[in-house]
Amino acid sequence: MFSVKDIAEYIVALIAAFANYYQMTEVEAYRYLSSHGAIKVAHDFYDVMHTQSFDDMVQSMASYCRRNGGSL
Repeated sequence: MFSVKDIAEYIVALIAAFANYYQMTEVEAYRYLSSHGAIKVAHDFYDVMHTQSFDDMVQSMASYCRRNGGSL
């Protein structure tokens, strides 16, 4: 079982990587990801996601958001 701290740290790092890639603030990235359900996905699938590269996961989260109405 994974600790809440590990999951939270991963999600914070993923938000930062997403913000950096899309040249937005971390607050903007959080709002975008959250509004399209990607934060919940990162929480629910942490066990798989944390084994992948941040680059791959940023692209995966962007794709997920696009399928759920996002438009970056």
